[in-house]
Amino acid sequence: MKKFLSLWVMVAFLATQSFASIGESTEASTGTVENDPASVIAKYIQAVGGAENVAKIKNSIMVMEASLQGATLVMKTVADSENHRMMQETSFMGNVASKTIFKDGKAKAMAMGQEQAIPDEMAEMLKIQTYAFPETQYEAMGYTLELQGTEKIKKEDAHKLIITAPNGMKTVEYYSVESGLKLRTSSEATGDITYANYQEKDGVKIPMKLTIKSPMLPMELETVVKEVSFNSTLKDSDFN
Repeated sequence: MKKFLSLWVMVAFLATQSFASIGESTEASTGTVENDPASVIAKYIQAVGGAENVAKIKNSIMVMEASLQGATLVMKTVADSENHRMMQETSFMGNVASKTIFKDGKAKAMAMGQEQAIPDEMAEMLKIQTYAFPETQYEAMGYTLELQGTEKIKKEDAHKLIITAPNGMKTVEYYSVESGLKLRTSSEATGDITYANYQEKDGVKIPMKLTIKSPMLPMELETVVKEVSFNSTLKDSDFN
């Protein structure tokens, strides 16, 4: 169970990336080709509602639920880009099992009644998660993007995008060639997260269903987004 809870916390970092992707479309102004990484991302941002709607979102609250062998897991993420702070909390059977907090440039993790400071290098990786749409900060924060052709994701052609963090950690994301929407995120840490059931919320489309497949789990885990809110009035206590 401890392994599962650790996985669930890591999944939270990727789950926050499921809303949208980076920046404004550059196809018209720069003439980039469709299979260029920036153009793939630009098409995604247009598919989910456009750069203008994405830019309006300064903070977000997301609550997801999943069931594992009859037990309910709840994961809550609060991301506040204006003040560069973030909180992720995982509850198991109604009790808080783990929590990660990033604020004032520092991060800490709490689990099983114990608290531990997160090293600065790892804390820096959490900074991008203060954004509801972290992809908007890739270039500014030193991330690189590489397109590696296309693959089939559930019989749908998808662009394969390699995202490399400044510390060398790689994440693979797949975007539908036809619709532009994000279909899947893969990494060694969390396995595969597949996105489905996109619905509109405050002018942007978000996937309301995430399916997680990992060797750390006994079975595929289906999570459902139960609550999403943008630009809420946040309190300091939300990050304690």
